[in-house]
Amino acid sequence: MGFASEMYVKFLDSWDEFNEWCGGGSRGLLVVAALALLILALLAVVFVPGLLPTDDDEGVVAEETPTKPVAETEPTAAPTVAPPAIPTPTTEPTPLGTPVTPAHLPEVHTVVINPYVTQNFEFDPINCTIARNDSVVWLNEDTSTQGTYILTSDDGLWQPVDIPFGSEFTYTFNSSGTYHYGCDYFPHMKGTIIVK
Repeated sequence: MGFASEMYVKFLDSWDEFNEWCGGGSRGLLVVAALALLILALLAVVFVPGLLPTDDDEGVVAEETPTKPVAETEPTAAPTVAPPAIPTPTTEPTPLGTPVTPAHLPEVHTVVINPYVTQNFEFDPINCTIARNDSVVWLNEDTSTQGTYILTSDDGLWQPVDIPFGSEFTYTFNSSGTYHYGCDYFPHMKGTIIVK
């Protein structure tokens, strides 16, 4: 066996002992790699100047770059702009036109259905005068029987409508005229809506 072979065998034996000391497996390689990195870091600190601060002034010094002097220029005067002429308001009064009257806002009128209160079996009110586009609400407030009333239109404006206790029916009158309505259960209960 030659010298190189003996050295190789000794190295392998030493490596096996070192690897067992590190815990076996690939841990020995990890320790060797960590040691190699530590040695490289120490060498870099020693041989690379300026990596560690020192008290002497022999570090890396940035050189000043000479600057060119800039020639002074005199400011130029800004051109003056005359403001535009402001028109003077005329003092002539504006003629008054026809005064504007606000349009009639539609209103809602209520007719109560509670015939047992008056003992006359009537709508309250019986006759109601309203403006065009106003609405009428028939409200069933018959607390005595809490029944359902069927509201009919003598002029065919609506089909007979069931109005249970506590409910209501609304109709909007868009045309002028006199309209009659009644109750299907009590034919003598009549009412009139006059639209002006």
